Amino acid sequence: MRLKWFGWLWFVVLLVGVVGCQSGTGQPASGTAKPAAGDLSAYAGSASCADCHKQAYDEWRTSNHANAQRDLSPAIDDEVFTPKRTIHHGSQISFAEKDGDKYILTTAGPNGQPQPFTPSAALGVFPLWQYIIPGPNGRFQLTELAWDPARKEWFNVYGEEDRQAGEWGHWTGRGMNWNSMCAPCHTTAFQKNYDALADRYTSRYVEQGVGCESCHGPMRKHVEFQKSHPEGGYFGDPTIRKLSADNYMAVCGACHSRHGDMTGKFQPGEQFLDHFDPVLPDLSNIFHPDGQVLDEDFEYNVFMLSYMHDSGVRCNNCHSPHTSKIRRPASELCLECHQASMGGRIPIDQAAHGFHPLDKAGSQCTDCHYPRTVYMQRHWRHDHGMTIPDPQLTKEFGIPNACNRCHQDQTVDWAIEWTEKWYGPRMDRPTRQRARVLARLKRNDAAAVPEALELLKTEHNGAWRAVYLKMLAPLVVESPDADLRQTVRQAMLDRLGDSSPLVQAAAIDALDPLGDAVADNLKPALQAPYRLVRAKAAWALRRQIDLQSPAGQELSALLTYNLDQPTGAFRWANFLTETGRPDQALAWYAKAVAWDGGSAPFRHSYAVALSQLHRLDEALEQLAAAARVAPNDALYPYSMGLILAEMNRLPEARDALKKA
Repeated sequence: MRLKWFGWLWFVVLLVGVVGCQSGTGQPASGTAKPAAGDLSAYAGSASCADCHKQAYDEWRTSNHANAQRDLSPAIDDEVFTPKRTIHHGSQISFAEKDGDKYILTTAGPNGQPQPFTPSAALGVFPLWQYIIPGPNGRFQLTELAWDPARKEWFNVYGEEDRQAGEWGHWTGRGMNWNSMCAPCHTTAFQKNYDALADRYTSRYVEQGVGCESCHGPMRKHVEFQKSHPEGGYFGDPTIRKLSADNYMAVCGACHSRHGDMTGKFQPGEQFLDHFDPVLPDLSNIFHPDGQVLDEDFEYNVFMLSYMHDSGVRCNNCHSPHTSKIRRPASELCLECHQASMGGRIPIDQAAHGFHPLDKAGSQCTDCHYPRTVYMQRHWRHDHGMTIPDPQLTKEFGIPNACNRCHQDQTVDWAIEWTEKWYGPRMDRPTRQRARVLARLKRNDAAAVPEALELLKTEHNGAWRAVYLKMLAPLVVESPDADLRQTVRQAMLDRLGDSSPLVQAAAIDALDPLGDAVADNLKPALQAPYRLVRAKAAWALRRQIDLQSPAGQELSALLTYNLDQPTGAFRWANFLTETGRPDQALAWYAKAVAWDGGSAPFRHSYAVALSQLHRLDEALEQLAAAARVAPNDALYPYSMGLILAEMNRLPEARDALKKA
């Protein structure tokens, strides 16, 4: 009755993990990590661009990108710390003040007790910025306390959540670690350089902020070539790499997406799916079923789901690359194309289509199709999925609509009445049908499965096809209906040959719990063009793959990359357990639990490994802790019942199983 591997649970946890880091050399200087030589010598720095590209440089220099991370400055930061400010947040009270020429933030430290901290740099510009605090072993942490430059006040980016020391998401925890969570997108050419054995960072970067070479790639050779050809050698410059619109969109997506990082080595010109595993709508509460953002999902993911992406629109069509601002007023941008009939769609007259006076709120295209959600308490962001406002979906499934987001004093029925009056049968569109089916899948409605499989056949957007697979994936192993289970399995097998790497990856993830039964089906994916697909296949074949093979080496690099985070330690521990080395896995499970004690799945898998080594008392302790963390999850009392039965504590086993 030893505990068995709970495949689907691990599968869910695996999908939400973020992979990141490898060891390196060199010591960080004071403050945050400073520029260093080595493989960063290919970079010239943004200042080297100024002489020849003055207009672009001047536009960039004052942008939020350029100032995404900065040194502290009395001209900016004095008013943040003087006079002494008292900050009330949750059950806590913190203080900000200036002592001589040093800024001091007194707040709860790693032990939960207030202590003074001296920030070394600031992260962000508008509408808020946070401060970076140096820590031991090359570690830097980001404060949860932030400054609002418009309101001139401190606030907690987590609102009244009141995170406590010891939690993964507390500002002193690994969820707020600058080296892992912030620096890759707030510095140029960042290298995390984590030594897992020493639990030490020697992080490096070229410059603070998103510099020219973040988007154009390393340019030292270009600068040197131009200096050696003062007569004008632009058109004969062999160092110039021409990037496509898709290349540049991948650059944007590297930071403006929710994803897992597979390499930590992305450079402009490379494929997004060779480095990142984007998060898409699934059974979790990360997105709404119609694709609208719910959690902090950024822009790229939902943009991949949009009609605009399918039509060839890319980030730079709307945004100036050097200021990152939109090129023209939003509706003018939309109407550049939508004033004409395209793809069978009717031309748009802004006033007639929107039914709002052009000088009033609600008249702009973005008011309805780019609804805004606030994150970090003060940061309003537009949803880039370009979805259709549909109050009927709000009534049926609680999916928000732009009408009631604005008209909060009106009912959903009121919004339905007006949309039906204005648009009539046009509201009953394919996007509504898709959202209904996916929402029913999220509610475990088995009757929606045949409809989902039919829609899957006709869906032309690869990202949406991947969403269908993610929603259907649990049925591969969990459906009590054998025929339905086999139907879904076959659909997953059929999609291994899909034209979209996102779909191939989702199919492999879904088939992973079947283990050796599908190994032959998955082996061809080890040679797939995209690393995302190869990595998924290598993980699914982890019990038999040769780690010295090309795909095996990629898997090894991926597994070791994020060992500074609990998800990375957990995944490595699972790999060791599943490849017959549970004794070696224990230390990594212990790290995962120590770094994130609030994650019940970590403790459950730890208990699995302990039980395999006949350390049943310790396994029971971990399961009891998991049950306290997630008291409404039946898995943990069920597993406790199995352990107690094996220990011949039958009355206790009966009670645990009854509870489950």
